[in-house]
Amino acid sequence: MMKLKAFRIRNFRSIVDTGWQNISPDNITCLIGQNESGKTSVLEGLKVFYSGIISEDVLRSDLSLPEVSCRFTIPKGWLIKITDNPGTELKELLSALTHLELTRSWIADLSSVINVSGEISQYLDSLEDAWRIYLNDVTVKLDEEMLSIQDLENAFSKLIEKESDIISKLSLDEGKGFSFRLFWKKTVDVENSKNAHFPGLKNQLNELKKQKEELNEILLNKQLVKRAGDKWKKLLEKCNQIDIHLRELSLKLEERHQKMTLLMRPIEDDVDTEWKEVLYDYRKTRSERELRIAELDSHIAFSGYIIEGSTEEEAEYKVSEIIQSYKSHYNSAFLGKKYFDYCPVFELFEDFGSLLPNRIDMEDIISGNENVEGFKAARNFLSLAKLDYSFFQQPSSRILKQKIENLNNTLTRNFHDFWQQSIGRNNKIHIQFELDHYNSSYEGKAGKPYLEFWIKDEGERLYPKQRSRGVRWFLSFYMELMASANIIDKQMVLLVDEPGVSLHARAQEDVLKVFENIKDKIQIIYTTHSPHLVEINKLHRVLAVQRDDLDSMRSTSRILDPLQLSSASPDTLTPLQSILGNPMGGEGFSSKRFNLIVNDTGSFYMLNGIILLMGFKGKICVIPSTNVSSIPLLCNIMMGWGMDFAVLLFDNDDEIHMAELLKNSIFKTDSTSRELIIRMPGTFLNSEDLLSTLDFKNHLLETREGITVPNSVYIREKELPRNFILSRFLSNVKAEKIKATDFDEETLENFKLIIDLLGGLK
Repeated sequence: MMKLKAFRIRNFRSIVDTGWQNISPDNITCLIGQNESGKTSVLEGLKVFYSGIISEDVLRSDLSLPEVSCRFTIPKGWLIKITDNPGTELKELLSALTHLELTRSWIADLSSVINVSGEISQYLDSLEDAWRIYLNDVTVKLDEEMLSIQDLENAFSKLIEKESDIISKLSLDEGKGFSFRLFWKKTVDVENSKNAHFPGLKNQLNELKKQKEELNEILLNKQLVKRAGDKWKKLLEKCNQIDIHLRELSLKLEERHQKMTLLMRPIEDDVDTEWKEVLYDYRKTRSERELRIAELDSHIAFSGYIIEGSTEEEAEYKVSEIIQSYKSHYNSAFLGKKYFDYCPVFELFEDFGSLLPNRIDMEDIISGNENVEGFKAARNFLSLAKLDYSFFQQPSSRILKQKIENLNNTLTRNFHDFWQQSIGRNNKIHIQFELDHYNSSYEGKAGKPYLEFWIKDEGERLYPKQRSRGVRWFLSFYMELMASANIIDKQMVLLVDEPGVSLHARAQEDVLKVFENIKDKIQIIYTTHSPHLVEINKLHRVLAVQRDDLDSMRSTSRILDPLQLSSASPDTLTPLQSILGNPMGGEGFSSKRFNLIVNDTGSFYMLNGIILLMGFKGKICVIPSTNVSSIPLLCNIMMGWGMDFAVLLFDNDDEIHMAELLKNSIFKTDSTSRELIIRMPGTFLNSEDLLSTLDFKNHLLETREGITVPNSVYIREKELPRNFILSRFLSNVKAEKIKATDFDEETLENFKLIIDLLGGLK
């Protein structure tokens, strides 16, 4: 149900941020670029999105942690079917979505969490933001209440001090009266003294007692608030302590990562007890932090209801209600984990991880012994043959051998649909397997069955390991991909790094045939430097990867989509320039020069030779098409990239027809009314006709043979190697073996005609 649509990779090896990159809608995406540009990092980033497993060697020098996001297309309404009780608002959102975003983020201990992102995350974040705003408001009120209670308690303490002071004064006065009586003072004097002090002090004392009672009643009413506030402070302090400890642990983890990055090698964690303790402490502290924060949030909400006058029992009940009203019972991590279960499988094809063995025991196949050599390849082989163990239980040896022979023929025919190579002219390889049993010389295995594999041609019957690297690679590749397409029960994204580097050019094209065959079941993303693995008619499949600073390997990688390819460097575009026909490294289509499209490579050589001979200084870039029929595609590419260009056509039947086609379907003139289709006069059937017959013989053919037809007709009729002849002409011009003064007047007039045409394109 989920199909990969786009990806975004951040903080992974040379990548800081790819931005969102769409992959090809026809399920085959090609990454081109120089070595060390970051192509493989893209594949590995997608791989770890699925596996979640990374090590220090993927971290950037600033130790920023990776984050990989993938966007998938989904059927409308599908999320509702797999999400239980989402709630009204979330249900409405999920029902309308036709795509889903998932993001895997790594934390300091290099573990990861996968979250739902995009619109769903934005909705959940909005709920979380509202919840935080509510909690902040309650926190402000709680803080104000605690300050108010503190003021009341301070006031009460002052009343107690005053009360104590008055009581002490009253006690002193009573003591003085007793001493007067003791020394026989007159009673009237004592009474006069008491009357002078007691009434005022007594009144003050009574007033203080009244104020104390009032404050005490207020404090008693705020007792629940104070209790809630005291607990809030303790919880807050605990969270702060946890945060401090977590930061300390994070620094230790960063030191470890830095050490690993510098060492560029792993350390045996089994013997690194201190490291294991730090990891355990970090993970335990993170879990505790989550629990404490949840407890703190709940208590703040509880405190809000206490402030409003609820009892503790009422507040506890209302907290559950407020949490449900503000927060979905789903969060980004929960939904991310849930939806990830439906995610396509991301698998990185290992070049020689699934080579056919020479033989493998049936016991290992039946038991699923993945550690035995060749298990994966044997499993793939049997999957393609649609065999299981019951097939080998055939009681008749003759019938079993016949069935195996039939299967060998079928497997070979299917393989030949994709592997077009021959040994010699017609000698094609055959794939075979046989069932046999160990003889008595194999102690402990005598009588046990095993499978034996062969790659045969008409001349030799050899074990797989005896065959060439190219054959072994392609067979491994073929079986792995075809078996995956047959057995997988959900969508797969296959990541292939530099397929077919050990293959001949034609065999590399066979790789594309396998991709085309499985693309309806498996999405393929592959890297390449080879022009034979990039299809000229499908440039929508191409993403170019290059460094921001082409002169520094410390710079970051960026990705250019098909509409941005014009800004890529010539080295990055080497595969494209090769298939478009550009034979000269370092030169290619350019947004800074005017681009002139010509019919083929031979005309490219000829026109560049003329430009050098005539000393033309204009900023013209000659772009050869692979043939006349590819010219419209080149025009579309140039238009899509926003480049200035024109098409030079000669007066042969194919190019006359092409001129009409371009005029009617591509363009007439641009906004400056400048002609973009340049037609050569009728005497020039092709570029070599710009030379007089004499100069053609002297400087191209280097012969004195008589010629009575146009130069281009002579080359065609004699079946001469035109590209080689014109390439040699350009080489001689560059080496100054041929100069403008060597040509006759007719040729120079024709050269001047071309230069005038080019001058008009400035």
